Amino acid sequence: MSPTKPAHPTSDTIAELLATLVDIPSVTGNEAAIAAFVEQRLAVRGAGQVTRSGNGVLWRGPDRGRPLVALVGHLDTVPPQGNEKARREDGKLFGLGTTDMKAGVAVMLALVDALDPAALRFDLACVFYDAEEGPAVNNGLARILPATRWLREAAAAIVMEPTDLDVEMGCNGIMNVEVRVPGVAAHSARPWLGRNAVSEGAAWLAEVAMFPVTPVKIEGLEYRETLQVTTLHAGRARNVLPDEMVVNLNHRFTPDTTVEQATAKMRALVPANFGFQVVDVAPPGRVALDQPVVKEFVRRAGAKVGGKQGWTDVARFSAAGIPAFNYGPGLAGMCHRADEHCPIENLGVAFDTLARFLSSEE
Repeated sequence: MSPTKPAHPTSDTIAELLATLVDIPSVTGNEAAIAAFVEQRLAVRGAGQVTRSGNGVLWRGPDRGRPLVALVGHLDTVPPQGNEKARREDGKLFGLGTTDMKAGVAVMLALVDALDPAALRFDLACVFYDAEEGPAVNNGLARILPATRWLREAAAAIVMEPTDLDVEMGCNGIMNVEVRVPGVAAHSARPWLGRNAVSEGAAWLAEVAMFPVTPVKIEGLEYRETLQVTTLHAGRARNVLPDEMVVNLNHRFTPDTTVEQATAKMRALVPANFGFQVVDVAPPGRVALDQPVVKEFVRRAGAKVGGKQGWTDVARFSAAGIPAFNYGPGLAGMCHRADEHCPIENLGVAFDTLARFLSSEE
């Protein structure tokens, strides 16, 4: 038998939980301690089944045959920047992960604490996963989703990435392309005996660096296609012509574009005699505004609706055929900053919005 559900939490009580989560180090690859904390808390307080998957934790409330809604949040953070410990100041909680995305995790845990599964309109599940901030190949959701049949049957997934309490639909895809510009090494005093790879690629580099930020409207929401040079390497010594220049192109492509279309577009921008390799790619997330559960959440929340410019795991749920969107209390502009923080008030607003959606009948 589960313990008596606690009283409706306030923003302050959720902030206390968030501070506890922040003070548990969980840089990508080192999530064992926070996963153990979450697992133990759910086992004691949650009226449902708790499953551990590596450094991820799944909680599923009682199966009553209702449509399943999954709340989703990652446990890991980027490396610290002198912000390892939580502190309160001026109505904000500062610290590593406060906004990205332990604020969302704290709200998820508070909902499991406070809600009576028997009184909900939906069956409810929570997915706490590892390694979101690292390479996509290690992402914990990529392991958990294919292995969990009941999760793949969800009616909707709410990914609690920081959105400033807005509803952000879909997400852009991401592609990194490595371009190798060939040259021929020679002594810098006799450059006519070689070909300087930097000079060979200079005109192309200047052109591709001016690729415009291009707005695209999808179902009335704006996304922006971008292409940026993010790394550039050339040269072996100060007196040797570079025999190769290696350029990384980071391309963000909109939800109406397939991986194949994005690859073809990038290939067309690179001269045929330059090396071209897609080193990693993640497809975009579908804009699911036409899905009944999503439409209902948007209507009930009364929140601003926009497009998600960055990539999130909404894309993984989209690929599995599950309608998904981003909604969370964190501030997108505070992600990965030394002064990362989350407004304490946002925690209570997110809790109330989700509790009403999951619980209330009209």
